[in-house]
Amino acid sequence: MSVLIPWTRIADLTIRPRLFSGNQEGVLGGADLQIPRMGDRFVVDVSTSQLRQDAESRQLVAALMEATTADARISLRLPNTPTLIRGNGVVDGAGQTGSLLRVSGMIPNAALHWGVFFSIVHAGVHYVHMIRSQVLVDASGRAAVPIWPMLRFITIDDEPCHFEDPMIEGQLVGFDKGAGFERNRTKPLAFSIQERK
Repeated sequence: MSVLIPWTRIADLTIRPRLFSGNQEGVLGGADLQIPRMGDRFVVDVSTSQLRQDAESRQLVAALMEATTADARISLRLPNTPTLIRGNGVVDGAGQTGSLLRVSGMIPNAALHWGVFFSIVHAGVHYVHMIRSQVLVDASGRAAVPIWPMLRFITIDDEPCHFEDPMIEGQLVGFDKGAGFERNRTKPLAFSIQERK
């Protein structure tokens, strides 16, 4: 079970790809060959401002300590996300694979914007994906959403999709030095969460 990391004095959150795809160089001047592989995923790098000696800061440090032997989960509160209400939907059909996800239960006629991140909860774990082009939800609340990276699992019908409050979860990295305390403050912290699957 992942530990929820609270948004206490978070100063910066950067999302970046963790790639397992690659390129094979052409022989003797031939064309390079793209090699897409299932397994590309995301990492977030997080840093805080200086923490106060208060209950919220202690809870953040405690959650990070606990996540060193479990996994960590944090909301992807990214700037410049469109404010149009998109609603949360569910996976529309079992057995989906690839780079197109069918969803249902969305707000009819809503717009899903290119570049917006969302998460799918599969077997209790959040998997982050990005919308590859603008999509309009139809009048019945269904949409076919082009995604990147491709799905890393075979879908189960009605799995929750978090468009409003996506989360990333996985291995906590970079907190091995712990938290440093000075007088009545805690030094700024920096850590990363990388998807395992």
